[in-house]
Amino acid sequence: MPELPTSPVYLLKRAELAVRGCVEQAFSEVALTPSQYFVLLLVKTGEATSSAELARATGVLPQSMTELIALLEKRGLIAREPDSVNSRILRIELTAAGVKLYERATELAIRLERELFEGFAPRDVDELNRLFTALIGSAERHSYHPKLRRLGKTAAKSPRARTERKPTARQRAAARR
Repeated sequence: MPELPTSPVYLLKRAELAVRGCVEQAFSEVALTPSQYFVLLLVKTGEATSSAELARATGVLPQSMTELIALLEKRGLIAREPDSVNSRILRIELTAAGVKLYERATELAIRLERELFEGFAPRDVDELNRLFTALIGSAERHSYHPKLRRLGKTAAKSPRARTERKPTARQRAAARR
């Protein structure tokens, strides 16, 4: 049987698993999992500030996100407040303790990334970033992509943008009356 060529998708998965193992070990120093850190990151940057947004952004079921959020809230890392426009939505913010832990974990992540890319030329890292960005775009446009996992820009949303939402079907129906 002929040997199959190495697939970029296979190597990407291998790289993900290898890096994730390193990240898990690093974050164990601050008692965080990679998933918990990702939630803190998304909340800190404003990319996702409700349970539903976080579930979509991380590709997990809402029930799983509820459990993760409850754990972070129990640890005093996040607080939830009703949205100013729709009180049924609870907006999540980092507490002072959450910001402090997020900053410590980010320092670990930056150090780890530096160490992992130590032998790479800066232009190679730039090229990897360009290629991964292109791959993400290609995957997100693909018909098999679960649309619920698409993330927005990495730039933080303004607090105003988070509260200015499209009207719900009920609100549109009421406006037509």
